Amino acid sequence: MEKRSSRRNLPVKIIKKEDNTSDLQFWQEKTPQERIDAVEFLRRQYYSLCGCKEIPRITRTIQFRAHHT
Repeated sequence: MEKRSSRRNLPVKIIKKEDNTSDLQFWQEKTPQERIDAVEFLRRQYYSLCGCKEIPRITRTIQFRAHHT
């Protein structure tokens, strides 16, 4: 059964709680960046619900420069 959620009009699929294969398949279909973004979203939600005024920074950007030989 698939429904449309009113929030951002995203599809919602209702499955049995015991069905872990669809979770694994869902996340395997996501890019590494999408997975990181999802974890960051959940982390921010958690700290917000805990009442933290500032969310601790745990992400950093690393840029690689081309090596010239």
